[in-house]
Amino acid sequence: MVLVIDFSCENGAQPLDAELAARLHQRMKFKLKKRHTFAMGILIGLPVFAICREIWWAFAARGPAVLISETLSAIGSLKWVDTTLVTGFAAVTAAYLSVAAVRDQIKQAEQIERNRNQARHDATRAILPLALSGICQYAIECSAQLRDLGNLCWRGRLPPDVDIAAFPDLPLGAIATLKEFIEYSSQHDRRLVAKMVSTIQVQTARLQGMRSDRPRGTIVLRINIDDHILDAAEIYGRATALFEYARRDTDHMPNDLCAQDVYPALSAFGIWDMSREGLAERISRRFPGS
Repeated sequence: MVLVIDFSCENGAQPLDAELAARLHQRMKFKLKKRHTFAMGILIGLPVFAICREIWWAFAARGPAVLISETLSAIGSLKWVDTTLVTGFAAVTAAYLSVAAVRDQIKQAEQIERNRNQARHDATRAILPLALSGICQYAIECSAQLRDLGNLCWRGRLPPDVDIAAFPDLPLGAIATLKEFIEYSSQHDRRLVAKMVSTIQVQTARLQGMRSDRPRGTIVLRINIDDHILDAAEIYGRATALFEYARRDTDHMPNDLCAQDVYPALSAFGIWDMSREGLAERISRRFPGS
């Protein structure tokens, strides 16, 4: 039923304000909703009241014990089809409860595992600054040895009679700490650390290759030594970029390395001569857009 209400005034008067008309319309709709709700309540409430009244009278006339006994006897006298149906419902209910219990156990086990992984991540993050400090010192020692080799170069190459000593080793436990951090970190947090491990591996392989090929007369150019110094500077920059996160000064892991992160390595290496400008330019080219 649709009600049409004329909000115009008699004797040619102006129509009522639109806001007032909308309020009257909403009030009318609210009253209709209340009436419909009352009518539906009456239709549902009367049968429910009648059923509850019959149950109450049955309990009052026969007593709870007799009524429950007769109910169980009636269920026991059902035919096999009916009892099978009841048994089927009971089995479905039991299966549902079992599945719900298993799901709760799985969720609880997953939560325990998440808590355990978070605890391991926090523990590894706590000792991460120690590993990063060792890696920075490793980069400084490598650059010092490489600079000594660079100072021995003549006409852009290392003389054949110059022997290359063994390069420094990484601090004990540093790679293990980085590995554990990667294992218990999110995909975003582990990316920069994994890249640093990859850079260390590449730099170590290049230094070992340069030293092992030396007895066979392989020529070592000054530009190759500068490349190794840049590798050490990148390692130093990647380690220092992680210090704020490792020390919990911030919870934001750097997205990537930029040239501004690598420039301080030149000062840490003690490079203040004319080669500093050339190395800085090559750093800006190696990390474009920074």
